Amino acid sequence: MHTITDRHHHARPDDHTRPGARRLVVDIPAHVVIALGELDDAYGAAVAMPHGGNVEHADRALAIARVCARRAAWWRVLARFTYRAGYHRLHGKAALLASDTERDRARFWRDIAADWRARADQQPTSDAAGALSNWAELGVSA
Repeated sequence: MHTITDRHHHARPDDHTRPGARRLVVDIPAHVVIALGELDDAYGAAVAMPHGGNVEHADRALAIARVCARRAAWWRVLARFTYRAGYHRLHGKAALLASDTERDRARFWRDIAADWRARADQQPTSDAAGALSNWAELGVSA
């Protein structure tokens, strides 16, 4: 824990902290920082996976999706911590935004993995596949 001089802290209407007052701030738990750092490394490893064919593309996309989903969960842990520890709510909102972004990325990569898997299995891809769409190759029409 440490103290900071707080010039702008007014987290809640019932908070009577004066600008310029000193307040106690709890340090972010090390396990959260470590987990997010390890997931940065895992993301780099997933992105570096071979992706020459349809199956490799699907495996890579699924690995990226899993890392993004885990990142989303850890950002939620951090958001919960910041709200409970008395940080300004802006910090919590930023962590929630990061979590939502990672959740959306995980969904994107899961969808991409499913489309690559469908291509590998000679099945129609999703209608949102765009350039990945194999409908013409399979004789499928909308």
